[in-house]
Amino acid sequence: MITIQHEGGLITAGIFGEFTVGDYRQFEREVLERLRVQGKVDLLVDLRDMQSYTLDVAWEDVKFVREHAHDFRRVAVVSDDQWTVWLAWLTRLMVDAEVRVFDEEGIAREWLDAAAVPQKSFTTLISIAELLARLDDPGIVIFDCRHDLMKPDAGAAAYAKSHIPGARFASVDRDLAGPLTGRNGRHPLPDPTRFIDWLGSQGVSNSTQVVGYDSGGSMYAARLWWMLQHWLGHERVAVLDGGWDIWVRAGHPVTDVVPKPQRATFTAQPRDVYVTADQVLAHLGKPGMQVIDARAADRFRGHNETIDPVGGHIPGAVNRVFRDNLDSFGFYKPPAELRAGFEPLVGNRPMSEIVHQCGSGITAAHNLLAMEIAGMKGSKLYPGSWSEWCADPARPIAT
Repeated sequence: MITIQHEGGLITAGIFGEFTVGDYRQFEREVLERLRVQGKVDLLVDLRDMQSYTLDVAWEDVKFVREHAHDFRRVAVVSDDQWTVWLAWLTRLMVDAEVRVFDEEGIAREWLDAAAVPQKSFTTLISIAELLARLDDPGIVIFDCRHDLMKPDAGAAAYAKSHIPGARFASVDRDLAGPLTGRNGRHPLPDPTRFIDWLGSQGVSNSTQVVGYDSGGSMYAARLWWMLQHWLGHERVAVLDGGWDIWVRAGHPVTDVVPKPQRATFTAQPRDVYVTADQVLAHLGKPGMQVIDARAADRFRGHNETIDPVGGHIPGAVNRVFRDNLDSFGFYKPPAELRAGFEPLVGNRPMSEIVHQCGSGITAAHNLLAMEIAGMKGSKLYPGSWSEWCADPARPIAT
């Protein structure tokens, strides 16, 4: 019997009882499939519970290793002394791989981890070209975050029609937000335990590079980015710069095939990186907090409010429309331009005093991401934003 697992560029195989030709065929199929996707891989084989193997298996193994001797970087074998002769032959055949034998799996994994070649991590933006080059990378999980505030089902319908290959769908209303009470805004944060479990169900582990995209100027993908990186502390998450529209315009591949991700283990502890309505209220008219509102200028002034029941803004807030972060093509502006746009609003305040707000905690994350791209790190989000603020008539409103 054999069990096989894929962990990015590592293939782990455990053999129990008799190692049969059927077991070996399964191993060969899965390894070849991973080699086609990943290129060179590392291999961890645990033989401690193997009781026997047939001559057919030994012969197939020799043929396979001869044909693919150049496809492995490092091979760690966990075994006892009884398989020494077989392992010696494999070591001689794997001419390009570093092969080591260990008594314990933990020590073998430590050796593989220490020798691993780190891949570039993306923590703010990833370009169209960079994602295209790593589209088949099993260490990347892509989320399609397309959404329409006025047509809640439009994102799911667009995803069903076509999406970037391998992308999972992230519903802004169901996955990136929690239940509504009528007083907690239109997109309150979800229960963290549920959100963490959902990420694991989509194949996200603590080593996964996550990429989010949408067709709304990256505002929904920025919400995903903030939730993972700031709220949960998962650094390896980025927004696809240019998003869906540029990807399609460039003629890159799309599909209607919905992936079936394997569940992964994702662990996280939510962090104190946002403010509540009560905290904003307590700072009104006092130093120590500057609210930046990402909504359109007319909504900020209380005009043409078509989404929330009350128009206006939080007293003392300043306006920075999130679309000012983008150039005419829909890409984020260069860091220097973004910094020049935010510096007059921030002044000499420390970043910890800057709070981003919008209608429901979506485009506020866009502004927060823009500041990070500009090197202005440490600001916070008010997730409830205007839709929560105006739900309580006792809270003051400015126009």
